[in-house]
Amino acid sequence: MNSNIMLTIAILSLSGCGTIGAYTETDRNTQVNFSQYNVDTDSYVNKQTNLKEVQTGLVSGNTLLYAAQVTLPLSGTDKSSLNITYPLWINESEIDDVEFAIDRYRQWQSQSIPNKYLLTQAVNEYVSEWMNGVTFKFGLYSTKQGQDFLSVCYEFSASKTCTFTYMIDAQNVEILADDLQKFKQESLELGS
Repeated sequence: MNSNIMLTIAILSLSGCGTIGAYTETDRNTQVNFSQYNVDTDSYVNKQTNLKEVQTGLVSGNTLLYAAQVTLPLSGTDKSSLNITYPLWINESEIDDVEFAIDRYRQWQSQSIPNKYLLTQAVNEYVSEWMNGVTFKFGLYSTKQGQDFLSVCYEFSASKTCTFTYMIDAQNVEILADDLQKFKQESLELGS
């Protein structure tokens, strides 16, 4: 009898019945790119993001899920690489946190001579509502070549270190800000 109960719980968990409630996912249009450092060219390369707007019974409100597929070279001489996803999850309750980071980036850029930060200058962070246990940390970062970025650190809260960091350049910061305004007004366009 215990095995039947356990089997029923397992099936319900896998099927989602009674555990996560309703789940909806809608593709949305975005032009946001995340930037990845390329060792071979000593520069940053833009990676197009995909955007989904999701809602589930586990998280209050809608959440934007940005994802850019990137390839990271593995150390060693075998030229192997690892395919990963750079995520940015923004729940309705977290928009102010992201907008605060964007405003700090804009203030930094509006200085007549912006400070240069070769080490990331932290500006804001939040623990993701979508995936509790993941923290997104935002910062200001300048390359040696003088290019300025809003950095995004993806961190598992338990580790207290960045799993990986990616960058968002000035143009894409503004596109992200525009997406957030449309999200608040419920006017993000459907994806194709």
